[in-house]
Amino acid sequence: MYCPASPPIEYSISKLGDNVYQMGSKFICEKTVGEIPGDAIASWKDCDDTTYYLRKATSKELSSAEKQEFKDVIYQAGTSSSVWSIGTSVICKVKTCCDEMELESITLAFVAGNLPHMPIPKVVFSWRDTEWNRTFLLLKRIKGQTLHSAWPSLSLEHRDKIAATISRYCRDMATLQAPALQSATGLGVLEPFLNVNAENSHPSWKPRLLGPFHRGVFEKYIQRISEQPAPLLGDVFHFYHADLGPTNIIVSGDGEVTGVLDWESAGFYPKYWISLKPYMSAGFSLGSKESRREWVDLFETKLSEVGFELNREDVRWCEQLHMDFFDVNKALLED
Repeated sequence: MYCPASPPIEYSISKLGDNVYQMGSKFICEKTVGEIPGDAIASWKDCDDTTYYLRKATSKELSSAEKQEFKDVIYQAGTSSSVWSIGTSVICKVKTCCDEMELESITLAFVAGNLPHMPIPKVVFSWRDTEWNRTFLLLKRIKGQTLHSAWPSLSLEHRDKIAATISRYCRDMATLQAPALQSATGLGVLEPFLNVNAENSHPSWKPRLLGPFHRGVFEKYIQRISEQPAPLLGDVFHFYHADLGPTNIIVSGDGEVTGVLDWESAGFYPKYWISLKPYMSAGFSLGSKESRREWVDLFETKLSEVGFELNREDVRWCEQLHMDFFDVNKALLED
């Protein structure tokens, strides 16, 4: 059911005055050239030698009638997600949330602790706004441009180098294992391509989690939605980013990967999902009709070289899944 969040996601940040911004229902972000006040809970330097800081909002500020839309939007995805520039060195990512949903900042901390060589954004500050049902994530910008933007100007050698690097990262991530389909810390995962469709009454802004499911329950779930025999599951689940499309990879002009973004769907998945997901999601495609599958095809080749070969029967299996809504927890977990 189409239903915007309240307030709508595009009003998650509003402008109260020159260099003063309200973030969600609780905090104020200000830009200063002077000292950072003692009540600041986070601060960061911008590229022009000014400083931004975050503090709790006063009741007067929250009730201000002078609020204006903050228009420095980098990206917006429907009713559930938006990203803003905060100066030149930090971005603010806002996403609607639901109960038991993993904070992306926690996933980033998990990656930093277990895969320190992985180039990920540095978290400045993160919080869950329970009143507005959304999360706020302040991240340091990463130098470079998205693979999507850089692709036309990259040489074949540099494209090959990038695909090989991302594939090695997938191999490294997959060495981390868990006994269940789950997030980094054991919650459900945000994976719409494995989740059944939403109930008609489900609001479009509200994320839907799948799991956590131990092997037996996940196997039963897959059997329930499968028309053809499902891929071999394996004994464990492997950590995977799950959204390595060209807009989530930051690269330099010489083919170096400088950053991997958007870890909100990361978690422990069946091994077959590592090579299968790029074929199921349009987010892995490039923009132009002529080149739209070039990243998918090159990525598939490099994944196969590190042990994740795509089975074409798995593609056909996934394309024919029955995704009509049913109450997953009631049908599977209460048996």
